[in-house]
Order: sequence, then C-alpha cells, then structure tokens
Amino acid sequence: MMAKFEITLERLEKVAHDIVLEMNDGLSGKQSSLLMLSTYIHKLPKNNENGKYLALDFGGSTFRVISIKLQSNEDPIIKSKTFEMDNRMKSVPGHELFDHLATCVANSMENDFLGSESEAIPLGFTFSFPMEQSSLSCGSLIRWTKGFENANVVGKNVAELLNASLAKNQTTRNVYVAALANDTAGTLVAGCIHYQRCECGVILGTGSNAAYVEQITNVPSMKGSLDEQVVINIEWGNFGEYGHLKDIQTEYDLEVDSTSSNPGKALFEKMISGMYIGEIVRLVLKKCCESGDFLVGNVSELLVKPNTFDGAVVSNCIRSDDEISSLFPGCTPSDMSLVREVCSAVSDRAAKLAAAGLYAVWLKRGKGDFTAAIDGSVFIKHVTFASVMRKTLQEMGCTVKLEIASDGSGLGSALIAAMAPKP
Repeated sequence: MMAKFEITLERLEKVAHDIVLEMNDGLSGKQSSLLMLSTYIHKLPKNNENGKYLALDFGGSTFRVISIKLQSNEDPIIKSKTFEMDNRMKSVPGHELFDHLATCVANSMENDFLGSESEAIPLGFTFSFPMEQSSLSCGSLIRWTKGFENANVVGKNVAELLNASLAKNQTTRNVYVAALANDTAGTLVAGCIHYQRCECGVILGTGSNAAYVEQITNVPSMKGSLDEQVVINIEWGNFGEYGHLKDIQTEYDLEVDSTSSNPGKALFEKMISGMYIGEIVRLVLKKCCESGDFLVGNVSELLVKPNTFDGAVVSNCIRSDDEISSLFPGCTPSDMSLVREVCSAVSDRAAKLAAAGLYAVWLKRGKGDFTAAIDGSVFIKHVTFASVMRKTLQEMGCTVKLEIASDGSGLGSALIAAMAPKP
C-alpha cells in the first residue's frame, strides 16, 4: 500500500519541468494553473529602514497583529498578539469579518510604542489568499481558500475593505493600509534582512505557496516598467489542475479532493500541506482497519470522523510511540509500526513534492545560487519534512539554500510598508 506514495527522482524532475512550463504560461497570460501574480514589490529591503509600523498577518485559523519599530542596521523591535479565528467568522458577511480584524488591531495597539493617536500609522496587510494586485496597496480577492466563504469579498479590494473598517473604529482611525502582500512575499522580504541573496519565499504550513524575484523583462504584462525586477506570487498550490499530477494521485488524494470545499482546485497543495497530509493519513489507516490490517479490524472512532488528524499529529506519530498509543489505546507493536510507516510515507512524498516545486523555481531562475526563506509549521516543526526536502534537493543537484524565516510574513509586510511611497 505504501508503494503508492513512492515517487522517483525522475518523476519529481518531470513535476518540476511541468511547473516551469506553467510558470512561463502564467507570466505570458496563457492558460495556466499557476496565477503568477505581480505583487508590485520592486525593491528589497537593505536593513536601513526606519519608523514605526503595524502589520496584520491574516491567512488561516489564527491571525496576528504586530507592532514593529524598525531601526537602521539594528534588529527590529517586535510586539505581537495572536488571535484565534472562530469558525463562525469564516462565513459571516465580509464587512463583519473586516470589522472583526479592525477590532483586533485596535485591541493590540500600544500608543507608547507606536506614537501619538493623531499620528498616521502605516499598516502592512498580509492577506494570504489568492488576490490580483493592481498596485502595492490595492488587491482584489480572486477566491477564498482554507474554508473561508465570506460573502461580498471576492472581486473586492481587500485593502479598501480593511481601511473602511479601521476608519470606523476610534482607536484605529489613523491607521491605513500602506502595503498589501501575500505571506510568501512577506516571508521573502523578511528573509532579506537575515540572509544574503534571499530571492524566494516559501510557506509550508496549513497551506503552501511560493514567491520569487523575477526580471521585469520576463513579465510581458509589465512591459514598459522602469523597474528591473518584481516579486511574483506563484500560487503554486494550484498546480495540477490540468492533469499534471494525475498519475501520482492515489485514491486517498482523490477522496480528499472530492470532499474538500474546492474540488479540482489546489491539488498540489492538497498533497503537501499540513491541512491535508493528516487527512490522507486518516484515510489510509481507515482503509487498513476495514481490511483487518490495523487494530484487528476494529475501526477507531478517531478514524471515522474527517479532519481529526493534522500535520502536527502526523509528525508526533513519527517521533513517538507514546503519541500513537494515546491515539489508539491497546494497539499492538505491529499497529504502531504501520502508523509510523503510513505517516512517514505521506510526509516524505509531501516533502519531495515541495522540493520539486523549489527545484522548478531554481530552474526558472537559471540555476543560480540563492536563498529561500521558509516559514510554516510543517517545515519548521515536522520531525522529518525539512531534512527530506533538503536531501531531495541535493539529489536533484539543486544549490538553493533553505533557511527558516519564522514569523516572517508579519515582519515582511511591515518592511514592505516601510518601503511604500508615503501618501
């Protein structure tokens, strides 16, 4: 059964080359599963930025409000508050969602840190959903992902929606969105102040995506721009929508996709991100139970209910038999071995496919040396993911250096706001 999750180096290279072809098509405006969106970020920080900024990092089940003081050539001073996103908020009307975000910004503001209440405060808004930008501070939601379905937001300028909610709140009336960024772009920019030649940002957490620095001459839609480069948001989670992954999808991948909120979409993401690898593991173990190969055929209640596993559980099962026995009381040593085997097989495939995605960026950029700043719980906390990814890239001959940019998206959006033109 685990052979279904094995993937050869040759097949990974094919995945990477297909991604490059889709990247080129996306940049040229041809039909492509990859949106290849301009972020309108044309320059990268030099660690000489100064000032006080806010950042709102929104993109999933939790979000953060961050107060940041930038001081030239010194480490930034950062204060952060994290909020849980109630599931109910994922389906309320759009204006209620943005009012809630503004209220949380207000609850997080520290005037002694940010300055007087009359002083205009630039905010960097990390909005980690597919959006099409027309400027650094203007971007329209293309579609919701990650279970969000708030009405009257798709097609709207999310910076404008947040500004309207900020203006209604007495505490935040002087806060304005100076820059809008995807989390991958934010991670890339944040990595620039820590690592040399940081030219790619990757998210490997609940979801997955990447952004990289592209030459303007390779972006036909920006022909005539006086800038030399631009950060491109790949939206690589969408890869596979035109059948490129069909031969490596298992029946478990197909079930995860068919029962998701966006069938046929984000197929690459559904094979590599923390939101889905746990569900794949659950389905495999459930099948093992039903065939009598696990728990003596007694299907655990834990395996019946969808989405009871996540990336953290998968990692913990690889790390510790105690985790397995706590999940499945009374399981035998062979049961434990099977759980480890399933978790490792699904995790390793995910890490190898993520490596193929980064290999594609390396190919697209002409195989030059650069650093990829990576954020996200799967890469940072999963017990084997990062090492398998690095090993796979090495076997593929890729010279990209992987570095952690923990909490990079929030700092990145503040840095982007710091570089933004003043109103």
